[in-house]
Amino acid sequence: MKAYYSKAYGNSEASVFGELPDPVAGPGQVLVEIKAVSINPVDWKIRRGDARVVTGFRFPRIFGADFAGIVRETGPGVTAFTKGQRVYGSKSILLDRGGALAELRVVEENKLRLIPEGMSFNEAASLPIAALTALNGLRKCGLGRDTEVHDSSGNPGPASSGKQGSDSSRKEILINGGTGGVGHFAVQIARARGAMVTVTCSRANANLALNLGADMTIDHSTGELWSSGRKFDAIFDAHGHMKAWRVHKLLKPGGAYASTLFIPPPYLAIAVTRLLHGKKLMSANMRSLDEDWQELERLFSEGSLRPVIENTFPLERASEAFDLAMRGGFRGKIIIII
Repeated sequence: MKAYYSKAYGNSEASVFGELPDPVAGPGQVLVEIKAVSINPVDWKIRRGDARVVTGFRFPRIFGADFAGIVRETGPGVTAFTKGQRVYGSKSILLDRGGALAELRVVEENKLRLIPEGMSFNEAASLPIAALTALNGLRKCGLGRDTEVHDSSGNPGPASSGKQGSDSSRKEILINGGTGGVGHFAVQIARARGAMVTVTCSRANANLALNLGADMTIDHSTGELWSSGRKFDAIFDAHGHMKAWRVHKLLKPGGAYASTLFIPPPYLAIAVTRLLHGKKLMSANMRSLDEDWQELERLFSEGSLRPVIENTFPLERASEAFDLAMRGGFRGKIIIII
């Protein structure tokens, strides 16, 4: 099979496009003919060697966790899928050297889902890590599915009603980096859950953020956010680089902050902030419960969640996709088509 793989840890100089042996589905596994793969930070960070203590030193190694494709074969004991079905999912590449950037991939049956009607391979591949991370981050910020929007009389309305209801009844959330891979999903989900959404992004991306459902945008290159005096019920840091003291300044008492990056020390300051002001500072990573997948699929079917895909590359140009992902500054998701 054709594959994009690494012969050692490093950047594009350590990776090649070439031939590798076809994988074979074992018991409980499915052989998937890959059609699309999305690039996430975890892919280029592992390729670079950031997690080598966990991933080890065996090569060649294929990267790519999120994928979409067609069932080619099923192994013994597989009952949920049959040949020819359109499927998608995500499988960790921390301990698995057989990632998705190849024509074929073996995946455990419980890592797969049927692609919903009307969803393309590119759209399906874009969802898993980024959209599930956004969903979990908003949940940690207190924007659950039971978030209510109240109309002007105080009666509860559906959480999916977006801009309905009085502004005073809606949770105010700041999404830092609202047009990136995780952030653009977070904006749409937050709107669907009835929040008042403010987004930080570049001036060039302001219209995209508004089209995704933001009520207001703030140019991240200015000091407007810090000088405005505004405070929020919650902050979802999809960019992951906000300083703790700035978070404290922007959060209302009892507010919550969730970051896509690991929350580093000072743990004492974080604990004191929570004790004295009730403000919670947390990391938010991907959660992959069945109910989470179902919510994403429901939002997609309702038209409330649409992936932004502006950059696609064929498998033989995967190095260009990785280079773009590492540079940043792109909108939405990067997809490699196979």
